[in-house]
Amino acid sequence: MSSLLTSLLILTRAINAQESANFEKIRDMSPDKKFGVRISCSSGPADPNNIDPNLITAVELVSLPSKNVVANIGQDYEGSAPHLIWSKDSNWFAYPLTSGPRVTDTYVYHRSGEDFTRLETEELRVDAKGDVRNEYVKPIRWVKPAILLLEQFDIFRGGNGEDATYRFTAKFDEKTGKFRVISKKKVPSKD
Repeated sequence: MSSLLTSLLILTRAINAQESANFEKIRDMSPDKKFGVRISCSSGPADPNNIDPNLITAVELVSLPSKNVVANIGQDYEGSAPHLIWSKDSNWFAYPLTSGPRVTDTYVYHRSGEDFTRLETEELRVDAKGDVRNEYVKPIRWVKPAILLLEQFDIFRGGNGEDATYRFTAKFDEKTGKFRVISKKKVPSKD
């Protein structure tokens, strides 16, 4: 019985591996063109510029032109592939990833040689005054290497339509290995 189950699992993995190779798209290339995001799909999408999340089997950072996997980027809770924001020197990238209907976090990676390391970003937010129900933190652009401009949109509990949007700048501190907010301002919220 166990050999039948093992054979079935191997066959299933072989089929899934074949399906994942049916279509791939490279996008969000680094400024130096040495890296890009590979989106693998089980079949060709109707619109390659707007891929149905149900078709996506993997989202990975790959080196170019070899397409060797450097990092697993992953998909948000709806299955979509995030868009990367690169620093001009191609040594940093950030992206927003929605982990549920009420939370979007920012992920940041830094390059050392040919490897990228995911950095601690738990503190990559500003404190909002009030009882926050939903919080969306998204990178806007790299001001310069190790300095990232972000936007945070908070919706507060209570249902009275209150919300707050902040633009803030965070700098990576090599000594602590963490980001720290160096400036913030409240901006008008988008309607």
